[in-house]
Amino acid sequence: METALVVPSRVRWAASLVERSVANDDAYLKADDSAFCALTDFRSEYPITVDTRTSIDDALADMNRLCVHALLATQDSTEEADPQVVGLITAYDIERERPHSSSREISFKPRKPATVGEIMTPTNELSLVNYESLETLTALDLYEMFQGTGLTHLLVVEMHGDDSAIARGLLSRAALTKRLRRPHRTG
Repeated sequence: METALVVPSRVRWAASLVERSVANDDAYLKADDSAFCALTDFRSEYPITVDTRTSIDDALADMNRLCVHALLATQDSTEEADPQVVGLITAYDIERERPHSSSREISFKPRKPATVGEIMTPTNELSLVNYESLETLTALDLYEMFQGTGLTHLLVVEMHGDDSAIARGLLSRAALTKRLRRPHRTG
């Protein structure tokens, strides 16, 4: 049976948000701080979502306006009260998808803009972290998890029974790297 992943009820569509306040974005982390300190926790921050039918240009504009690098891709489900998380789209995904223009290119054929659903990473391919496992991890452990991988974000989920999970938070490699104070080595 496939696990259903839903967004908490306090979800906000990116287009409906005017600004986003992130209280701890500039706070430094020490290597031994709890991994919870690096989490964008959806119990205190609204998860920002985008519908899979949205164009990637609109999704990127929302990311730029809200100063985020990733959005949860959702799709309304007729069976569920909350929207289903069906993937994650990052600014990197969008930039990689856009064609690079060249002065030598002579093609005048208009291209239909891609949608979020066409280029997002679907949930079954996402790297997920179980919320409870953060109890034993430090900020440095998270940093080391990101190193050597192409991952820019990790979706944190909280399991509810065998067949459902809630998107509980998001971990960002860029935000973690920016906030983590690494000890300076001498000698």
